[in-house]
Amino acid sequence: MAEVRIRHVAWRNGRPRFSPGPTLRAKGYKPADLKHADGRWFSQGEALDWSNALRQALMAAKAESAPVALPASIAPLVSRPAVAYPMSQLFEDWFRSPRVLKRKDGTPRPPATIKDYKQKARVLELWDPDMWASEISALDQSICYGLYEDLWKSKGLATARGALTILGMAISWGLRTGRVKGLTMNPARDLDMQAPAARARFITREEFDHLVATAEGEKFRRPDFADMLYCGVWTSQRQYDRLRLQLSAFRKGRFVLRQNKTGAIVNPPVAAPYKARMDAAAERRKIKEIISPYAHLNESTWAPWNHWTYRNLFSEIRAEAAKTVPSCATIMEKDLRATGVTWMALAKNTLPQICAVSGHSLQGAHIILKHYLALHPEMATTAIGNLVEWYESGSNSDMAV
Repeated sequence: MAEVRIRHVAWRNGRPRFSPGPTLRAKGYKPADLKHADGRWFSQGEALDWSNALRQALMAAKAESAPVALPASIAPLVSRPAVAYPMSQLFEDWFRSPRVLKRKDGTPRPPATIKDYKQKARVLELWDPDMWASEISALDQSICYGLYEDLWKSKGLATARGALTILGMAISWGLRTGRVKGLTMNPARDLDMQAPAARARFITREEFDHLVATAEGEKFRRPDFADMLYCGVWTSQRQYDRLRLQLSAFRKGRFVLRQNKTGAIVNPPVAAPYKARMDAAAERRKIKEIISPYAHLNESTWAPWNHWTYRNLFSEIRAEAAKTVPSCATIMEKDLRATGVTWMALAKNTLPQICAVSGHSLQGAHIILKHYLALHPEMATTAIGNLVEWYESGSNSDMAV
């Protein structure tokens, strides 16, 4: 049977529930199941009758300036003291705290990260407004796990995991600061949430060369964009940092960069293929008499790259490249950074060496290589070749004591 829309009533899995609006909530009324005294759920007709009785009580109370009288059956359940510290207030306080606004080293947290936190919290607010307005200490682990599974079914695993993770972070802060009382543990932690499937994709040399050729070809004539492809692979930095890379970062054959997201500082040498692109770009600027502090410019305007312009052009060039090399269609811009890490590993660099260039933590680089290198046959070929070389050398396999 289709669920009918009834004032002050919300439906959950076909069962009616009293859902007070902001005005009633402010007067202390809380959501409650619409059930008979014996535990039976109201039918749709009974829920409609109950709603009509409530509306009449509201109108009468307003005319007489009297307290709202609720219909029978659930009045004892919904007439409760006003919420002391709701989830909405927890998030409002948390978003104003240094814990969110500052990184561990005291520098401002990137606006994009804060925006991401707020988007995840917004998922919770839109999904269950009643819970958003309810006392945070009323949560328990079963409620949080049920919320996680409901979001997983309706919004996807990544959204569910993100929303519950951000809830857990906010509650942890609330417990430490004493704002959240009545909880002995964080109910949004240790939920055994599933991890989304890792994206196992890196760019092959054939694909990379084809993207570069497409960017510089007859249709686009964009060597400046090809420079950005080289920057992505040969520096292994995030897009945000690459678009804002300054010429002053390049000193004595190296570049120094403080990563915006993590604050990590990298100072690797400039790879020869990337330096050749930089030198050619400098010549084009010289001809046009362009002076700019940015390492890379959108040469159609000679202004710094705009995030949206860059991404749209990437999509157009990728689509054109895919016409002749179909596998290019699945390349994402973020694959440039992971490709740099993967290529360094294929070149037999160690994890610490890779991290010194990319700025990844050892754990972060390990996660990338765990998924990317397993797909690359060259790694297995190299491994077997090294094993045969060791075996034929007559090396000892005894354990040292």
